Amino acid sequence: MNRHNLWLVPAAFLAAGLLGCPDDTGPDPEPDAPIDPAFFCPGSDGCAGGSGALQAGAAAVAFTPVGFEVANPLYLKHDRPDSCEPGLPSPDFTTCGELKLDIILDDCGKDASCLFHDDYVGPDADGSENDGDRTDYFLDCGRDRLCPGDDGYTAPDADGSEGDGVFQALWIAGYGNNRPAMGVKDDLWARAVVFRVGDVTVAQVTIDAVGHFYDETLRVRDRVEQARPGEVDYLMMQSTHTHEAPDTLGQWGLENPFSGLQIGHGRDDDHMERLRQAATDAVVQALDGLTPATVRAGTINTRVDGFLHDGRDPMIFNDLLTAVHVQDEGGGTIATLVNWGNHPEILDSRNNYISSDFPHMLRVALEEGLPATDTHPARPGLGGVAIYQQGTVGGLMGPNGFPFTGRDGTMYENRYKTWARCDAYGALLADQAFAALDDAVDVDVSSLSVSAQPYEAPVRNVIFQVGFNNGWFDRELLRFDPTLAINEDNLPFLRTEVSLTRLGPISWLSAPGEMFPESFVGFSADWMNGDPIDPDNENPPDLDAAPDAPPLMDRLLEAEAQYPILLGLGNDETGYLVLPYDFKLNEDSAYLEEAPGDHYEETNSIGPDAVPMYLQNAELLLEHDARSRAAP
Repeated sequence: MNRHNLWLVPAAFLAAGLLGCPDDTGPDPEPDAPIDPAFFCPGSDGCAGGSGALQAGAAAVAFTPVGFEVANPLYLKHDRPDSCEPGLPSPDFTTCGELKLDIILDDCGKDASCLFHDDYVGPDADGSENDGDRTDYFLDCGRDRLCPGDDGYTAPDADGSEGDGVFQALWIAGYGNNRPAMGVKDDLWARAVVFRVGDVTVAQVTIDAVGHFYDETLRVRDRVEQARPGEVDYLMMQSTHTHEAPDTLGQWGLENPFSGLQIGHGRDDDHMERLRQAATDAVVQALDGLTPATVRAGTINTRVDGFLHDGRDPMIFNDLLTAVHVQDEGGGTIATLVNWGNHPEILDSRNNYISSDFPHMLRVALEEGLPATDTHPARPGLGGVAIYQQGTVGGLMGPNGFPFTGRDGTMYENRYKTWARCDAYGALLADQAFAALDDAVDVDVSSLSVSAQPYEAPVRNVIFQVGFNNGWFDRELLRFDPTLAINEDNLPFLRTEVSLTRLGPISWLSAPGEMFPESFVGFSADWMNGDPIDPDNENPPDLDAAPDAPPLMDRLLEAEAQYPILLGLGNDETGYLVLPYDFKLNEDSAYLEEAPGDHYEETNSIGPDAVPMYLQNAELLLEHDARSRAAP
């Protein structure tokens, strides 16, 4: 098959039109002439068809970390013991959290206690205190985590990591710096589903990561193309946004205690390679499993209580859960896709174990089932591959801040961030997905189309600019001179992308970051939970200034999408997509400190241009989709 692939489009073409950069590739189009996106299939060269019988395949490939060193537990802060999960990796392991940087500087030895500490009893018997070696904060046993005297130890690590004085850590992403992984709770996965109708093939792959950059999407697309030339027209790669997985962006490594800035980046090259290969393998395996398929789809409003907490005014909740059940001709499950928006961060910032957070139990429950309890019926497992597709996670949607009752009647208080609470939450969410499928209906999947538009957006956030200058981020910057100071006349731009996939009445619109619910569902009272503004907010949003344009969900519904789905962190993580009407910076320390009144998200956004530029390019896809559907 001679398919057209978006990642092979000439760079000059990608820089034209509505991409947020000057069009120097030719004359301007006629004022009333419609503008096509950079890629659309069917329609672009080498991509025809798009109608006929559906084939689908799915696969899950684990990329759980296997080689990393661990910290000396005594050097963990342990400043919130109620948030620790005691007992692992051994019964006497009871500490958790980030590293104590001040003690690292003080050369306290292996017992982490110095002369001026309340718990000080004397110098370390092994002479490690004040010996000039400040590496006692980690166990320099190498990536296999075995030192001489440990069970199973045979020899030093072949890669030289043992005893080299370098901490081969896995830094967990999603909160502050200095949070080292101490072990693994559950596997991390790349989970892919592939749809093929006629001559159009679309792959969607979701990875357990806090996020990934557009450059990683391009790398995986290239690998899939090399492995299966011409078979995939479009690949969308999304992150679940788990806050309990290794740093895949680079901004959560070891912090310099003097400057407050990170030392180098927080990524682990081995982990990044495993991630890329797992994503590639999942797509290839899904291609190998393509088989005639049917689709059922259903929705449910999960409600807010016990599921969602909004950490920022206005209190607007997109609690719509969409479940898509893909089956083979015999009725067996190929894949179950669940789209819903919430931060996978139940385990909170004091967890030191690798995990996919609540998506783990959600997926296990969908695949293997749930037992009956006094309050909940048994749910037989569906089998196949369960995929959690992240939705409108910004704004700030979280799973903590409230108690809830599990399926077995156990009350889980908010202050205990335990794995039991995390798994109970995932099981409750699985019940909601099962309920959505109870009322699911067969949908016509005889048509498949996809369109995508890369565009360039400026990076105004000074923290991100510092990060680029210090090598934290592994992504290409455009349109600035790196030898000159960054300012309004020399701003770096990044390239990102928006895509729209339609499978019959199901539409997936991607967003390259953490979209706020109000951007998708709007500002109507239907999506509010009581008063949307906290009366104690000293810097509240002005709802009179909120945009009155139709929200994205309405635009998709207008386009005859019965099941409109927003894929957050789709193809990229550019941070929070903060609406301009409420984009407020600290007047004295813009981006470095948040403005009063719940404006944390601005400190992790590329800038106020992010949402308008995204919406401009999303509208390009929606208008093209409307023209395509209207064409005879």
